[in-house]
Amino acid sequence: MDRRELSHIPLFEILTDDELQWLIDNTVESQLAVGDYFIREGDPAEQFYVVLEGELQVVRTIDGVPKVMGTTPRGIIGGELALLNGTPSMVTVKAIRPSRLIVFNKRAFREMFTYIPAMGIKVLRIAAERMGGFATTVTQNEKMAALGKFSAGLAHELNNPSAAARRSSQALYELMPDLQRKTLHLCRLGLNDAQLHSLMTLPYDMARDQQVITLTPIQRSELEDEIGDWLNDHGIKNGWEIAPIFVDAGIELEQLQTLAGLFPADGLADVFDWLQLALNTAALLREIEDSSTRISDLVLAIKEYTYMDQGKLQEVDLNHGLENTLRVLHHKLKNVEVIREYDVNLPKIMGNGGELNQVWTNLIDNAIDATDGKGQIHVITRCENDYAMVEITDDGPGIPQDQQARIFEPFFTTKAFGKGTGLGLDITYRIVQRHKGTIELHSKSGQTRFIVRIPVDLSEIED
Repeated sequence: MDRRELSHIPLFEILTDDELQWLIDNTVESQLAVGDYFIREGDPAEQFYVVLEGELQVVRTIDGVPKVMGTTPRGIIGGELALLNGTPSMVTVKAIRPSRLIVFNKRAFREMFTYIPAMGIKVLRIAAERMGGFATTVTQNEKMAALGKFSAGLAHELNNPSAAARRSSQALYELMPDLQRKTLHLCRLGLNDAQLHSLMTLPYDMARDQQVITLTPIQRSELEDEIGDWLNDHGIKNGWEIAPIFVDAGIELEQLQTLAGLFPADGLADVFDWLQLALNTAALLREIEDSSTRISDLVLAIKEYTYMDQGKLQEVDLNHGLENTLRVLHHKLKNVEVIREYDVNLPKIMGNGGELNQVWTNLIDNAIDATDGKGQIHVITRCENDYAMVEITDDGPGIPQDQQARIFEPFFTTKAFGKGTGLGLDITYRIVQRHKGTIELHSKSGQTRFIVRIPVDLSEIED
């Protein structure tokens, strides 16, 4: 390496001749062709580099998707964050132009702070600025990724009731003309007021008073056969076809017999033909109502989850917030057993409800990942003197003992390569700190517990 070339690099221009000589003696030059990799994300952090010539591209995988974080042209350093943090390489570095680098191995990087302290100060300053910018970028990406997951989950949850309402509305639209025709025909039979009243009110009385009775497939089949036989015996030709409608409505054979006794035998076919249409209509209306209620409940849960239209500090019901969070994550909990142990006397606290729900979302989402989406999760709340306690426990494999002390560090993750940003628990920790609370981790094989304590009497949140 040429000493004059090095002295024109901004990082080295303040170095003395002795420091430049130490630099030359303790580093090596590396040359890269276009497309050559210098560092791969996830590999052990072994090298710090400064670009002498050319340009490198820096890429980081976020939630399985490679994201370009920027480039490093001449004079720019790289590799210092992973060495300083003691983590595997957080990025992939690849040449996009023919490049030359001056490279420090791990030993030389550490000794540089002793032998060239002025350069060490510069590197630390750059690392601090880069850490802040990097954290902001990754945090924003994580928020957008979380929003994407949240939106996908919400779309999944809304799809079933909206599709059911749409199907029922279409079926109702097709059914109504036939019901109107048969209603007019029924009016021409000369039925008296008592007969008309008993017939008209039955479908809606059944819809209002119906209790859910679970029938086994065999019981249902036997009941349909019984009603179908009775209808056919009384001259209703399509009795076996319409029998399932009466079974769905919860109407028993005795009720049909009582109803039949109110009408002349030659009019029963028209009466029961109209009745099955009316019952079908009532069932479709009930399904539309149930679907609309489900959609309304989901929208309310989302609004409460985000604390939309509320200020920075609100009165927060932690039990309710946890339940809304579980509802938002329902699409990921289908094969997970959730055990709730809520303290019904847990006092409400003052805090930022949206931020606290982000804490519960991060912890529960991590628990789901730890159990591979098919384990058991305990959600516990308890009042502990002046603190509200929330515990999230899973029965996953646990966090290795040598990693537990670093679990809340930014960029540190126990998830598989490319699956996590390492900022979820950092964000969680900072939100709890802002609420003047504490968060603890206790983990062993088969059990991981995160325990959060928030003071009940909280007059303000730290900025």
